[in-house]
Amino acid sequence: MALPIASTGLKAPQHRTKATVEVSAARDFTSRPEYVREVRAFTRDALAGLDHAVGDIVLCVSELATNAVRHSTPHDGTFHLDIRVGRDKLRVECHDSGSKKPTLQTPSDADEGGRGLLLVQALASRWGVSSRPLGKCVWFEIDGDPSVLQGCRRAGRADS
Repeated sequence: MALPIASTGLKAPQHRTKATVEVSAARDFTSRPEYVREVRAFTRDALAGLDHAVGDIVLCVSELATNAVRHSTPHDGTFHLDIRVGRDKLRVECHDSGSKKPTLQTPSDADEGGRGLLLVQALASRWGVSSRPLGKCVWFEIDGDPSVLQGCRRAGRADS
């Protein structure tokens, strides 16, 4: 029997795991708009086996990737995506070469953009930005029991 995890839409089996990290997936992507589709597919594959929250996670990842492509990484440069599920949370990091930190916008109804980080803020437990020597890392976390990922452990993706 699966138990719901508060506010994540994830369902956890009743047994617990002792592993520190259940899933770890990382990849570099070309900084072009057409590659954001690949980012979404990579995220879905990395989190195969999760319940309802995968759509929300993919949306948040897509927003971070889109921001990296539009605002931070040179055309045809690369950005790095890192997805990790630890003992009590999922964490996604998007590393890019831009130095400008993203900020929450207050778009009007007529504005076509500016809602990405608002969506991330609404769907994630927390999000933030960390400076790096050659750019920044924009990240978000979703709290939840990692045992929900028991079914999605895949060869070559799990850390010990």
